[in-house]
Amino acid sequence: MSEDSNGRFQKLTYGIGSIADTGSYSIISTFLLYFLIDVVFLDAGLASLIFMISYGVWNAINDPIVGVLSDKTHTKWGRRKPWIVVGAPLSLLFYILIWGAPAGGDQMLIFIYMLIAVAGYEFAYSMAAVTWFAVFPEMWQSTEERASVVIYRQIFAMLGGALAVGIFPVIQEIFSDMFGETAGWTWAGSLLGLLFTISFLISLLGIKERKEFAIEKQKPIFQSIKMTLKNKSLLTYMGIDLMTWCMFGWMSAISPFFLTHSLGMDLEIVALIMLPNMLATIIFFPIWKKIYIRYGPKRTMCFCTMLVILSYIPVFFITEIIGLSLWGFFTGIAFSGILVAREVMMGDVVDEDELKTGLRREGSYFGFIIMVEKLSLVVIGFAIFILLEVFIGYDPLLPDPPFMDIGIRIGMIALVTVFSLILIVFLMIYPLNKEYVSEIHEKVKELHAEKRERLEKVEK
Repeated sequence: MSEDSNGRFQKLTYGIGSIADTGSYSIISTFLLYFLIDVVFLDAGLASLIFMISYGVWNAINDPIVGVLSDKTHTKWGRRKPWIVVGAPLSLLFYILIWGAPAGGDQMLIFIYMLIAVAGYEFAYSMAAVTWFAVFPEMWQSTEERASVVIYRQIFAMLGGALAVGIFPVIQEIFSDMFGETAGWTWAGSLLGLLFTISFLISLLGIKERKEFAIEKQKPIFQSIKMTLKNKSLLTYMGIDLMTWCMFGWMSAISPFFLTHSLGMDLEIVALIMLPNMLATIIFFPIWKKIYIRYGPKRTMCFCTMLVILSYIPVFFITEIIGLSLWGFFTGIAFSGILVAREVMMGDVVDEDELKTGLRREGSYFGFIIMVEKLSLVVIGFAIFILLEVFIGYDPLLPDPPFMDIGIRIGMIALVTVFSLILIVFLMIYPLNKEYVSEIHEKVKELHAEKRERLEKVEK
Protein backbone atom coordinates (compact mmCIF):
# COMPACT_ATOMS: atom_id res chain seq x y z
CA MET A 1 0.00 0.00 0.00
CA SER A 2 1.46 3.38 -1.01
CA GLU A 3 1.97 6.24 1.43
CA ASP A 4 -0.88 8.21 -0.22
CA SER A 5 -3.32 5.29 -0.10
CA ASN A 6 -2.31 4.56 3.48
CA GLY A 7 -2.95 8.22 4.33
CA ARG A 8 -6.39 8.05 2.75
CA PHE A 9 -7.21 4.86 4.65
CA GLN A 10 -6.21 6.51 7.91
CA LYS A 11 -8.28 9.61 7.21
CA LEU A 12 -11.21 7.49 6.06
CA THR A 13 -11.33 5.16 9.06
CA TYR A 14 -10.67 7.94 11.56
CA GLY A 15 -13.40 10.05 9.94
CA ILE A 16 -15.98 7.28 10.43
CA GLY A 17 -16.07 8.27 14.10
CA SER A 18 -17.94 11.41 13.02
CA ILE A 19 -20.99 9.25 12.37
CA ALA A 20 -21.21 8.68 16.12
CA ASP A 21 -20.21 12.18 17.16
CA THR A 22 -22.65 14.05 14.93
CA GLY A 23 -25.37 11.42 14.78
CA SER A 24 -25.86 11.01 18.52
CA TYR A 25 -25.66 14.78 19.10
CA SER A 26 -28.12 15.47 16.26
CA ILE A 27 -30.71 13.05 17.62
CA ILE A 28 -30.47 14.56 21.09
CA SER A 29 -30.47 18.19 19.92
CA THR A 30 -33.31 17.63 17.42
CA PHE A 31 -35.62 15.22 19.22
CA LEU A 32 -34.88 14.90 22.95
CA LEU A 33 -36.68 18.04 24.09
CA TYR A 34 -39.60 17.23 21.79
CA PHE A 35 -39.62 13.65 23.16
CA LEU A 36 -39.63 14.82 26.77
CA ILE A 37 -42.23 17.57 26.32
CA ASP A 38 -44.65 16.17 23.71
CA VAL A 39 -44.24 12.37 24.20
CA VAL A 40 -43.26 11.83 27.85
CA PHE A 41 -45.28 14.94 28.91
CA LEU A 42 -42.55 16.28 31.14
CA ASP A 43 -42.92 19.93 32.07
CA ALA A 44 -40.83 22.13 29.72
CA GLY A 45 -39.16 23.78 32.71
CA LEU A 46 -38.05 20.41 34.13
CA ALA A 47 -36.88 19.26 30.69
CA SER A 48 -34.82 22.42 30.38
CA LEU A 49 -33.41 21.86 33.88
CA ILE A 50 -32.20 18.39 32.88
CA PHE A 51 -30.24 19.97 30.05
CA MET A 52 -28.83 22.68 32.32
CA ILE A 53 -27.60 20.23 34.97
CA SER A 54 -26.36 17.45 32.68
CA TYR A 55 -24.90 19.54 29.87
CA GLY A 56 -23.91 22.49 32.03
CA VAL A 57 -22.81 21.67 35.56
CA TRP A 58 -21.95 18.01 35.02
CA ASN A 59 -20.07 18.46 31.76
CA ALA A 60 -18.12 21.35 33.23
CA ILE A 61 -16.68 18.74 35.59
CA ASN A 62 -16.34 15.50 33.63
CA ASP A 63 -15.19 16.74 30.19
CA PRO A 64 -12.04 18.62 31.33
CA ILE A 65 -11.12 15.84 33.77
CA VAL A 66 -11.43 13.14 31.09
CA GLY A 67 -9.28 15.25 28.77
CA VAL A 68 -6.51 15.86 31.31
CA LEU A 69 -6.49 12.22 32.46
CA SER A 70 -6.17 11.04 28.85
CA ASP A 71 -3.11 13.29 28.45
CA LYS A 72 -1.58 11.57 31.49
CA THR A 73 -2.53 8.03 30.39
CA HIS A 74 0.39 5.77 29.44
CA THR A 75 -0.38 2.31 28.06
CA LYS A 76 1.08 0.12 25.34
CA TRP A 77 -2.07 0.89 23.32
CA GLY A 78 -1.57 4.66 23.58
CA ARG A 79 -3.08 7.54 25.51
CA ARG A 80 -6.49 7.81 23.81
CA LYS A 81 -7.50 4.37 22.50
CA PRO A 82 -8.29 2.75 25.89
CA TRP A 83 -10.75 5.54 26.68
CA ILE A 84 -12.58 5.01 23.38
CA VAL A 85 -12.69 1.23 23.81
CA VAL A 86 -14.40 1.60 27.20
CA GLY A 87 -16.46 4.75 26.59
CA ALA A 88 -18.14 3.79 23.32
CA PRO A 89 -19.94 0.61 24.55
CA LEU A 90 -20.79 2.25 27.89
CA SER A 91 -22.42 5.18 26.10
CA LEU A 92 -24.70 2.73 24.26
CA LEU A 93 -26.11 1.45 27.57
CA PHE A 94 -27.08 4.93 28.75
CA TYR A 95 -28.36 5.92 25.30
CA ILE A 96 -30.89 3.10 25.51
CA LEU A 97 -31.95 4.29 28.97
CA ILE A 98 -32.48 7.85 27.70
CA TRP A 99 -35.00 6.76 25.08
CA GLY A 100 -36.61 4.36 27.54
CA ALA A 101 -38.01 7.14 29.75
CA PRO A 102 -41.41 6.29 31.30
CA ALA A 103 -44.22 8.39 29.84
CA GLY A 104 -47.06 10.10 31.69
CA GLY A 105 -45.94 9.20 35.21
CA ASP A 106 -44.94 11.26 38.21
CA GLN A 107 -43.12 14.38 37.02
CA MET A 108 -40.38 14.25 39.64
CA LEU A 109 -39.66 10.55 39.07
CA ILE A 110 -39.33 11.12 35.34
CA PHE A 111 -37.08 14.09 36.03
CA ILE A 112 -34.75 12.07 38.32
CA TYR A 113 -34.68 9.10 35.92
CA MET A 114 -33.76 11.29 32.95
CA LEU A 115 -31.22 13.29 34.92
CA ILE A 116 -29.34 10.08 35.84
CA ALA A 117 -29.63 8.61 32.33
CA VAL A 118 -28.42 11.75 30.54
CA ALA A 119 -25.61 12.39 33.05
CA GLY A 120 -24.43 8.77 32.73
CA TYR A 121 -24.52 8.96 28.97
CA GLU A 122 -22.58 12.23 28.93
CA PHE A 123 -19.75 10.81 31.03
CA ALA A 124 -19.44 7.69 28.88
CA TYR A 125 -19.72 9.72 25.70
CA SER A 126 -16.99 12.09 26.93
CA MET A 127 -14.65 9.13 27.42
CA ALA A 128 -14.98 8.31 23.72
CA ALA A 129 -15.53 11.70 22.07
CA VAL A 130 -12.98 13.86 23.91
CA THR A 131 -10.18 11.40 23.24
CA TRP A 132 -11.31 10.77 19.64
CA PHE A 133 -11.15 14.50 18.93
CA ALA A 134 -7.81 14.86 20.73
CA VAL A 135 -5.89 12.70 18.24
CA PHE A 136 -6.88 14.91 15.29
CA PRO A 137 -4.28 17.72 15.66
CA GLU A 138 -1.70 15.20 16.86
CA MET A 139 -1.85 13.08 13.71
CA TRP A 140 -2.17 15.88 11.14
CA GLN A 141 -0.02 18.99 11.42
CA SER A 142 -0.46 21.41 8.49
CA THR A 143 -3.49 23.59 7.69
CA GLU A 144 -3.97 21.86 4.33
CA GLU A 145 -3.81 18.36 5.86
CA ARG A 146 -6.21 19.30 8.62
CA ALA A 147 -8.63 20.89 6.18
CA SER A 148 -8.51 17.67 4.16
CA VAL A 149 -9.24 15.53 7.23
CA VAL A 150 -12.05 17.89 8.21
CA ILE A 151 -13.73 17.19 4.88
CA TYR A 152 -13.50 13.42 5.50
CA ARG A 153 -14.87 13.92 9.00
CA GLN A 154 -17.68 16.17 7.88
CA ILE A 155 -18.79 13.84 5.09
CA PHE A 156 -19.23 11.10 7.69
CA ALA A 157 -20.75 13.66 10.03
CA MET A 158 -23.37 14.37 7.39
CA LEU A 159 -24.06 10.63 7.19
CA GLY A 160 -24.51 10.57 10.95
CA GLY A 161 -26.78 13.59 10.73
CA ALA A 162 -28.76 11.93 7.93
CA LEU A 163 -29.26 8.86 10.12
CA ALA A 164 -30.44 11.16 12.89
CA VAL A 165 -32.92 13.34 11.01
CA GLY A 166 -33.77 11.10 8.06
CA ILE A 167 -33.76 7.54 9.42
CA PHE A 168 -34.42 7.97 13.14
CA PRO A 169 -37.95 9.49 12.84
CA VAL A 170 -38.89 6.93 10.17
CA ILE A 171 -37.87 3.88 12.18
CA GLN A 172 -39.31 5.48 15.30
CA GLU A 173 -42.67 5.64 13.50
CA ILE A 174 -42.34 2.03 12.30
CA PHE A 175 -41.46 0.72 15.77
CA SER A 176 -44.22 2.84 17.31
CA ASP A 177 -46.79 1.18 15.04
CA MET A 178 -45.44 -2.21 16.12
CA PHE A 179 -44.85 -1.73 19.86
CA GLY A 180 -46.54 1.55 20.89
CA GLU A 181 -45.28 5.14 20.84
CA THR A 182 -42.90 5.18 23.81
CA ALA A 183 -41.48 1.73 23.00
CA GLY A 184 -40.99 2.92 19.43
CA TRP A 185 -38.67 5.67 20.65
CA THR A 186 -36.74 3.13 22.76
CA TRP A 187 -36.22 0.71 19.88
CA ALA A 188 -35.20 3.48 17.48
CA GLY A 189 -32.73 4.95 19.99
CA SER A 190 -31.25 1.51 20.71
CA LEU A 191 -30.69 0.70 17.04
CA LEU A 192 -29.08 4.03 16.18
CA GLY A 193 -27.06 3.97 19.40
CA LEU A 194 -25.59 0.61 18.37
CA LEU A 195 -24.56 2.01 14.98
CA PHE A 196 -22.90 4.99 16.65
CA THR A 197 -20.94 2.74 19.01
CA ILE A 198 -19.71 0.62 16.11
CA SER A 199 -18.55 3.72 14.20
CA PHE A 200 -16.48 4.91 17.16
CA LEU A 201 -14.83 1.48 17.41
CA ILE A 202 -14.10 1.36 13.66
CA SER A 203 -12.37 4.74 13.92
CA LEU A 204 -9.71 3.08 16.09
CA LEU A 205 -8.30 1.56 12.89
CA GLY A 206 -7.30 5.04 11.73
CA ILE A 207 -5.81 6.28 14.99
CA LYS A 208 -2.01 6.22 15.16
CA GLU A 209 -0.69 8.10 18.15
CA ARG A 210 2.79 9.63 18.11
CA LYS A 211 5.26 8.07 20.54
CA GLU A 212 7.20 11.30 21.03
CA PHE A 213 4.13 12.88 22.67
CA ALA A 214 3.16 9.82 24.72
CA ILE A 215 6.45 9.83 26.68
CA GLU A 216 6.09 13.47 27.77
CA LYS A 217 5.64 14.02 31.49
CA GLN A 218 2.41 15.97 31.93
CA LYS A 219 1.63 18.46 34.69
CA PRO A 220 -0.57 17.52 37.69
CA ILE A 221 -4.27 17.63 36.89
CA PHE A 222 -5.23 20.91 38.56
CA GLN A 223 -2.09 22.68 37.35
CA SER A 224 -2.87 21.50 33.83
CA ILE A 225 -6.44 22.83 34.04
CA LYS A 226 -5.15 26.17 35.38
CA MET A 227 -2.64 26.44 32.51
CA THR A 228 -5.35 25.67 29.99
CA LEU A 229 -7.76 28.28 31.28
CA LYS A 230 -5.10 31.01 31.07
CA ASN A 231 -4.84 30.64 27.29
CA LYS A 232 -6.56 33.61 25.59
CA SER A 233 -6.76 31.80 22.26
CA LEU A 234 -8.65 28.91 23.86
CA LEU A 235 -11.05 31.15 25.80
CA THR A 236 -12.01 33.18 22.73
CA TYR A 237 -12.21 30.02 20.61
CA MET A 238 -14.56 28.47 23.18
CA GLY A 239 -16.88 31.46 22.74
CA ILE A 240 -16.76 31.05 18.96
CA ASP A 241 -17.31 27.30 19.22
CA LEU A 242 -20.22 27.68 21.63
CA MET A 243 -22.05 30.09 19.34
CA THR A 244 -21.59 27.90 16.26
CA TRP A 245 -23.05 24.92 18.12
CA CYS A 246 -25.91 27.12 19.36
CA MET A 247 -26.63 28.16 15.77
CA PHE A 248 -26.68 24.57 14.52
CA GLY A 249 -28.49 23.26 17.60
CA TRP A 250 -31.16 25.93 17.44
CA MET A 251 -32.08 24.93 13.90
CA SER A 252 -32.31 21.27 14.95
CA ALA A 253 -34.27 21.83 18.16
CA ILE A 254 -36.82 24.34 16.86
CA SER A 255 -37.53 22.56 13.54
CA PRO A 256 -39.87 19.86 15.02
CA PHE A 257 -41.97 22.58 16.70
CA PHE A 258 -41.90 24.71 13.53
CA LEU A 259 -43.10 21.78 11.43
CA THR A 260 -45.83 20.48 13.71
CA HIS A 261 -47.16 23.72 15.21
CA SER A 262 -46.50 26.38 12.55
CA LEU A 263 -46.94 24.35 9.36
CA GLY A 264 -49.15 21.46 10.55
CA MET A 265 -46.82 18.86 9.04
CA ASP A 266 -45.64 15.46 10.30
CA LEU A 267 -42.42 15.12 12.28
CA GLU A 268 -40.81 13.02 9.55
CA ILE A 269 -40.75 16.10 7.29
CA VAL A 270 -37.79 17.34 9.34
CA ALA A 271 -35.66 15.28 6.94
CA LEU A 272 -36.68 17.63 4.11
CA ILE A 273 -35.00 20.46 6.02
CA MET A 274 -31.91 18.68 7.30
CA LEU A 275 -31.01 16.53 4.29
CA PRO A 276 -30.78 19.50 1.84
CA ASN A 277 -28.84 21.30 4.57
CA MET A 278 -26.34 18.43 4.74
CA LEU A 279 -26.16 18.14 0.94
CA ALA A 280 -25.24 21.81 0.58
CA THR A 281 -22.73 21.46 3.41
CA ILE A 282 -20.89 18.64 1.59
CA ILE A 283 -21.03 20.29 -1.84
CA PHE A 284 -19.50 23.54 -0.61
CA PHE A 285 -16.73 22.01 1.55
CA PRO A 286 -14.06 22.17 -1.21
CA ILE A 287 -14.97 25.79 -1.99
CA TRP A 288 -14.76 26.90 1.63
CA LYS A 289 -11.50 24.97 2.06
CA LYS A 290 -9.86 27.10 -0.65
CA ILE A 291 -11.32 30.28 0.81
CA TYR A 292 -10.07 29.35 4.27
CA ILE A 293 -6.53 28.65 3.05
CA ARG A 294 -6.45 31.96 1.19
CA TYR A 295 -8.13 34.30 3.70
CA GLY A 296 -7.61 32.55 7.04
CA PRO A 297 -10.00 31.66 9.89
CA LYS A 298 -11.32 35.03 11.02
CA ARG A 299 -12.43 36.39 7.64
CA THR A 300 -13.92 33.07 6.52
CA MET A 301 -15.87 32.57 9.74
CA CYS A 302 -17.16 36.16 9.84
CA PHE A 303 -18.44 36.06 6.26
CA CYS A 304 -20.21 32.72 6.79
CA THR A 305 -21.82 33.98 10.00
CA MET A 306 -23.36 36.92 8.17
CA LEU A 307 -24.66 34.48 5.55
CA VAL A 308 -26.42 32.49 8.30
CA ILE A 309 -28.38 35.56 9.41
CA LEU A 310 -29.43 36.30 5.82
CA SER A 311 -30.44 32.66 5.23
CA TYR A 312 -33.01 32.82 8.07
CA ILE A 313 -35.02 35.73 6.65
CA PRO A 314 -37.19 33.40 4.46
CA VAL A 315 -38.52 31.72 7.63
CA PHE A 316 -41.16 34.46 7.82
CA PHE A 317 -42.61 33.33 4.47
CA ILE A 318 -42.26 29.53 4.36
CA THR A 319 -45.57 27.69 4.01
CA GLU A 320 -44.80 24.64 1.83
CA ILE A 321 -42.32 21.77 1.59
CA ILE A 322 -40.32 23.26 -1.29
CA GLY A 323 -39.70 26.39 0.74
CA LEU A 324 -38.52 24.27 3.67
CA SER A 325 -36.07 22.36 1.49
CA LEU A 326 -34.67 25.50 -0.13
CA TRP A 327 -34.23 27.08 3.29
CA GLY A 328 -32.37 23.99 4.49
CA PHE A 329 -30.10 24.10 1.43
CA PHE A 330 -29.18 27.78 1.74
CA THR A 331 -28.43 27.52 5.45
CA GLY A 332 -26.23 24.54 4.61
CA ILE A 333 -24.05 26.72 2.35
CA ALA A 334 -23.25 29.03 5.25
CA PHE A 335 -22.91 26.19 7.77
CA SER A 336 -20.38 24.48 5.49
CA GLY A 337 -17.91 27.36 5.71
CA ILE A 338 -18.33 27.66 9.47
CA LEU A 339 -17.58 23.95 9.93
CA VAL A 340 -14.38 24.05 7.87
CA ALA A 341 -13.07 27.13 9.69
CA ARG A 342 -14.10 25.96 13.16
CA GLU A 343 -12.58 22.49 12.89
CA VAL A 344 -9.20 23.66 11.58
CA MET A 345 -9.01 26.43 14.19
CA MET A 346 -9.09 23.78 16.94
CA GLY A 347 -5.69 22.49 15.89
CA ASP A 348 -4.21 25.99 15.73
CA VAL A 349 -5.10 26.60 19.39
CA VAL A 350 -3.44 23.34 20.48
CA ASP A 351 -0.31 24.10 18.42
CA GLU A 352 0.09 27.52 20.04
CA ASP A 353 -0.18 25.93 23.50
CA GLU A 354 2.57 23.44 22.67
CA LEU A 355 4.92 26.28 21.75
CA LYS A 356 4.19 27.98 25.08
CA THR A 357 4.34 24.92 27.36
CA GLY A 358 6.50 22.46 25.42
CA LEU A 359 3.82 19.79 25.98
CA ARG A 360 1.28 18.22 23.65
CA ARG A 361 -1.99 18.56 25.63
CA GLU A 362 -4.81 17.92 23.17
CA GLY A 363 -6.86 16.09 25.80
CA SER A 364 -6.85 19.07 28.15
CA TYR A 365 -7.95 21.40 25.38
CA PHE A 366 -10.55 19.18 23.80
CA GLY A 367 -11.99 18.42 27.23
CA PHE A 368 -12.91 22.09 27.53
CA ILE A 369 -13.93 22.38 23.88
CA ILE A 370 -16.30 19.40 24.11
CA MET A 371 -17.64 20.82 27.38
CA VAL A 372 -18.53 24.05 25.59
CA GLU A 373 -20.12 22.20 22.69
CA LYS A 374 -22.42 20.34 25.07
CA LEU A 375 -23.10 23.57 26.93
CA SER A 376 -24.88 24.67 23.76
CA LEU A 377 -27.63 22.18 24.65
CA VAL A 378 -28.15 24.07 27.91
CA VAL A 379 -28.49 27.31 25.98
CA ILE A 380 -30.85 25.69 23.48
CA GLY A 381 -32.93 24.05 26.20
CA PHE A 382 -33.30 27.35 28.03
CA ALA A 383 -34.13 29.15 24.77
CA ILE A 384 -36.87 26.60 23.96
CA PHE A 385 -38.34 27.07 27.43
CA ILE A 386 -38.32 30.89 27.16
CA LEU A 387 -39.79 30.86 23.67
CA LEU A 388 -42.53 28.27 24.23
CA GLU A 389 -43.63 28.80 27.82
CA VAL A 390 -42.74 32.44 28.54
CA PHE A 391 -43.01 34.17 25.17
CA ILE A 392 -45.76 32.09 23.53
CA GLY A 393 -47.49 30.46 26.53
CA TYR A 394 -47.52 26.94 25.06
CA ASP A 395 -48.84 23.96 27.05
CA PRO A 396 -48.63 20.53 25.30
CA LEU A 397 -51.86 19.41 27.00
CA LEU A 398 -53.86 22.43 25.74
CA PRO A 399 -54.69 23.82 22.26
CA ASP A 400 -51.99 25.99 20.67
CA PRO A 401 -52.16 29.69 21.60
CA PRO A 402 -53.12 32.08 18.73
CA PHE A 403 -49.57 33.48 18.75
CA MET A 404 -47.97 30.04 18.27
CA ASP A 405 -47.13 30.23 14.55
CA ILE A 406 -45.71 33.75 14.31
CA GLY A 407 -44.10 33.39 17.75
CA ILE A 408 -42.06 30.38 16.58
CA ARG A 409 -41.01 32.18 13.39
CA ILE A 410 -39.91 35.30 15.29
CA GLY A 411 -38.02 33.17 17.80
CA MET A 412 -36.21 31.22 15.07
CA ILE A 413 -34.84 34.38 13.48
CA ALA A 414 -34.21 36.35 16.67
CA LEU A 415 -32.18 33.65 18.41
CA VAL A 416 -29.96 32.78 15.45
CA THR A 417 -29.23 36.50 15.03
CA VAL A 418 -28.22 36.81 18.69
CA PHE A 419 -25.92 33.77 18.44
CA SER A 420 -24.35 35.12 15.24
CA LEU A 421 -23.65 38.59 16.62
CA ILE A 422 -22.05 37.17 19.77
CA LEU A 423 -19.89 34.92 17.59
CA ILE A 424 -18.65 37.93 15.60
CA VAL A 425 -17.67 39.70 18.83
CA PHE A 426 -15.53 36.72 19.87
CA LEU A 427 -14.00 36.58 16.39
CA MET A 428 -12.89 40.19 16.70
CA ILE A 429 -10.79 39.38 19.79
CA TYR A 430 -9.57 35.93 18.64
CA PRO A 431 -5.78 36.41 18.36
CA LEU A 432 -4.81 33.72 15.81
CA ASN A 433 -4.94 35.42 12.42
CA LYS A 434 -3.65 33.90 9.17
CA GLU A 435 -0.11 35.27 9.46
CA TYR A 436 0.34 34.23 13.08
CA VAL A 437 -0.97 30.72 12.36
CA SER A 438 1.61 30.27 9.57
CA GLU A 439 4.34 31.29 11.98
CA ILE A 440 3.06 28.83 14.61
CA HIS A 441 3.07 25.95 12.13
CA GLU A 442 6.69 26.54 11.16
CA LYS A 443 7.86 26.65 14.77
CA VAL A 444 5.83 23.54 15.66
CA LYS A 445 7.54 21.60 12.86
CA GLU A 446 10.93 22.45 14.35
CA LEU A 447 9.77 21.51 17.85
CA HIS A 448 8.41 18.14 16.68
CA ALA A 449 11.70 17.37 14.93
CA GLU A 450 13.51 17.96 18.22
CA LYS A 451 11.04 15.69 20.08
CA ARG A 452 11.55 12.89 17.56
CA GLU A 453 15.31 13.14 18.01
CA ARG A 454 14.92 12.84 21.79
CA LEU A 455 12.66 9.80 21.32
CA GLU A 456 15.23 8.11 19.11
CA LYS A 457 17.90 8.65 21.77
CA VAL A 458 15.61 7.16 24.46
CA GLU A 459 14.82 4.11 22.33
CA LYS A 460 18.51 3.49 21.64
